[in-house]
Amino acid sequence: MAAKRVILAFCAISFLQTSFAGFERFWIFSKDADTEVTDAWENMSEEEQQALIKRYQSLKEVPDETSNSLQQRMDWFAQLPEAEKQKMREAWQKMSLQERKELAQRLQKANPEQRTQIRTEYINKYKNTINN
Repeated sequence: MAAKRVILAFCAISFLQTSFAGFERFWIFSKDADTEVTDAWENMSEEEQQALIKRYQSLKEVPDETSNSLQQRMDWFAQLPEAEKQKMREAWQKMSLQERKELAQRLQKANPEQRTQIRTEYINKYKNTINN
């Protein structure tokens, strides 16, 4: 009788094992998908990141004018110190869609000195919400 129960338990566990293949994405202790994407991006070299962005642009068939504008913004962002980049990322995440559009327009029209002032303004604006 005990052998039947052991065999039945083994079969049930085997069935559950195959039934829930891929179930780890629902498991509370499994790694977050966003974390994996972020880790993958951070592990890429700048050349790989640029190649991926260019590939994405080609898939989306971005017009040359928009592509050049995007490249200029990326170049500007790449020149910032790492701490400033992180502050801008955090502030960007806190902004509404309208605020992002407004910031993009202001930065596009601004000269390099004004861009620094605008960036500082937005970082300070969202500093309280970032630290909380």
